[in-house]
Amino acid sequence: MTAQNGVEGEVRGWYSAYFDAFVHLATGERDDLESLLDFYGVPMTVVSDGGYRVLATREAVLDFAHDAIDPLLRAGYAGTELLRLDIRPLDSSAAFLEGLFSRRNRDGKEIDHAGAAYLAVKTGVGWRVASFVLRTTGPPERAPSEGVR
Repeated sequence: MTAQNGVEGEVRGWYSAYFDAFVHLATGERDDLESLLDFYGVPMTVVSDGGYRVLATREAVLDFAHDAIDPLLRAGYAGTELLRLDIRPLDSSAAFLEGLFSRRNRDGKEIDHAGAAYLAVKTGVGWRVASFVLRTTGPPERAPSEGVR
C-alpha cells in the first residue's frame, strides 16, 4: 500500500463517520450538534453563494452547522444519496475531497442536489475540515451515466 492509499483510506473512513453524523443530525435521530466539532476545524473557511466566511470560533462553526441542518429538519429530510466522492491526498496530512449528493425527504422526493468540496487536514486530534465549498444546484437534471465512482 502506498502512502497516498493509506491517506485516502484514513480520509474515507473519517468522511464516512462525518457523513453518518451529519445525516443522523439532519433527520433528527441525533441532537448533539457539538459532535460535528469532531469533523470541523476551528477556524474553518466556508465558501457558498452567500460569499466567503472565516468561522474563527467554535460558536461560529456550530452556527454554520445549525444553519445547514435546520432547513433539512424542517423539510422532512430522510437521507442523502452519495452520488460521487473523490478523494485526492495532497500529502500525509492534507486531502481534497469533492462530493455530489442527492438529499431526499421522507416521501422519497428529492429536496436538493448539492455538490461540496472540502480541504481536510490531519490535526493532533484527527482529520478536520479546514475549508468547505458548497454548491447547491436544486433538483437534478443529471445525465444517466453520472453515479458513484
